[in-house]
Amino acid sequence: MDNNSLRHKAATKYTLLSTFLLLLAVLLFFFLKHATEPPDLEKPPAPGQSEAELSINRFRHTATRQGRTEWTLEADSAEYFSDSRVRLKSIALTFFPSSDQPETHLTAEKGLLDLKTHDMDISGNIIVENRRYRLETEILHYCHESHIIATKTPAHIEGQTLALNADTMTFNLKSGKMECLGDVKGTLSGQNNFNDFR
Repeated sequence: MDNNSLRHKAATKYTLLSTFLLLLAVLLFFFLKHATEPPDLEKPPAPGQSEAELSINRFRHTATRQGRTEWTLEADSAEYFSDSRVRLKSIALTFFPSSDQPETHLTAEKGLLDLKTHDMDISGNIIVENRRYRLETEILHYCHESHIIATKTPAHIEGQTLALNADTMTFNLKSGKMECLGDVKGTLSGQNNFNDFR
């Protein structure tokens, strides 16, 4: 065997040995690192849109404007989110109109309150009633700026002299006017104030 072949064979053995030693060193490093580190405790998940930062029971919130109470809200539980939303369960709302309109009461299974705008999305066995009307529906939106509650899901409305079903409905809490659209069916009897209902 000539000198070149011997040198080539020796170089190959050296390369293989170096690679083996390098891999052994890497494996040894990771083994020692994990063997000396204490086991990680389970860390709480980072807050996200689906995870509340704070949860409380017996939540109460009052919306005021220029020193006057516009509505109060109570809920069995509330979950605060970092984007100023509050997820509510078993809610009860009372609206106090500034005009001569009656107080309006609302109950529902759950809701989502925006603390910046005071708008609300409400759902689940919703009942809205005052001394003139009773409304039942499943999904409702309240716009605080306009004081209007609206639903795009079927609604059932009852009063002393009416009973109606409608595809959609809006109700202005300040003026007391209600608007029903879509496939409206029902009965009217006696003296109805059609200025407040259309």
